[in-house]
Amino acid sequence: MKTKYFTGCNTLDELKAAYRKACKANHPDLHPDDPGAEARMKEINDEYESLFNILKARNNAAASANEAGAKWTTETPREFVTVLSKLIALEGLNIELCGSWLWFGGNTYEHRAALKSAGCRWSHSKKMWYWRHEEDAEWRSRGSATISEIREKYGSERIATARAARITA
Repeated sequence: MKTKYFTGCNTLDELKAAYRKACKANHPDLHPDDPGAEARMKEINDEYESLFNILKARNNAAASANEAGAKWTTETPREFVTVLSKLIALEGLNIELCGSWLWFGGNTYEHRAALKSAGCRWSHSKKMWYWRHEEDAEWRSRGSATISEIREKYGSERIATARAARITA
């Protein structure tokens, strides 16, 4: 599949990272003065959904063949898009992607109702909210890793929120 926004994405995690970057650069809530942002975001979402389904099928085939590192998933592209779209415009919220989990810090108390309604959970040990697809839960560790250890293991990418985008513009 030829892509405009997601070239070089070979895994679902790579695709999600590229999607976050595309949202940061094009989301209408982060760029309210850009008249083309809404149309580009629709194009990005459509391309993301198509490529997600292709990569998901490839991933599930690898999982069925018991290839190392491949896990079966029932996640849909809309789940990630919906959560990110609901929360990216909230002021004072710091959004970070570590692996396939979204972590939320900053002014979360004010936005706790929105976080809950988006399906996020509170981590008492990390003092942050998180969202992950059910299949991404790793019950073996029971949350013993610190957020710094998680960042080191899975990598971390912060997503600018609406307020941060306005301040830096």
